[in-house]
Amino acid sequence: MIFLENSIVLNTNHLKDRLMGSALLVLLLMNTPVIANIDDDIDQDDGSTGSEFPHIPEPMVFDLVRPLGVTQGELEINTLAQYETQGNSVEWAPEIEYAIRDGLAIELELPFYNATLEDYKFAIQDTLPDHSHHFTHGWQMIGRYSRHESSYSADMLYIAGYRFNARWSTLNMLGIRNEDIGKHASLEGLANFTFFYTLNENMALGIETNSAFTRNRWDFSFWPQLHANFTDRLSLQMGAGYRNLQIQTSGIVITSRLIYTF
Repeated sequence: MIFLENSIVLNTNHLKDRLMGSALLVLLLMNTPVIANIDDDIDQDDGSTGSEFPHIPEPMVFDLVRPLGVTQGELEINTLAQYETQGNSVEWAPEIEYAIRDGLAIELELPFYNATLEDYKFAIQDTLPDHSHHFTHGWQMIGRYSRHESSYSADMLYIAGYRFNARWSTLNMLGIRNEDIGKHASLEGLANFTFFYTLNENMALGIETNSAFTRNRWDFSFWPQLHANFTDRLSLQMGAGYRNLQIQTSGIVITSRLIYTF
């Protein structure tokens, strides 16, 4: 009889322990964030988004011509401003971007140095097929005329974006630049690698790196940044980074890009 009573007590205690363990497991699962594709639980606005599907933020300094997968008729105006703390100068560039068909967009940009118009810049970008729920890609071509040097240059870039889960994503560009076309033409490599952490539907953090390199020169910049959506149409990207240009100045640069979409 004593053995039976002890067995009942042990079984009852074991059952209580299992019930308590199950309850704790349920509570833990209920309070654990689910990491899924961003389209399942976060709906970012287009202002600070670098691709329509999957949603991937857009680099602040080396930006896209509208998001990859853009819809025909979409229009964006934005202005990049960079303040050099050592040179006490401001570089700024108003842009207008327009999607002439689904996936294909064009851009006109006017880069200024303080109050002087430096360049005329035109770009075109297209989205390539074979994208997926996590991956998208495309290409971009940029033509530039330098008023100061009376010279032309052209860039050709491949763009690839990948969303790992609901928070982490990356957008990268690789290409070449042909400087001084028709004069002393020279080629240099271009690379942009940017990683993002999406905080919520209106805010994301990013780290952007830009490189332009030849056999004898390497220009490099590093840009931590914050992207914020104020409304469905108005967004701001801002950050402070380090820029090392071997033929110009190096140092800390404070940067922002104000974006408005129609």
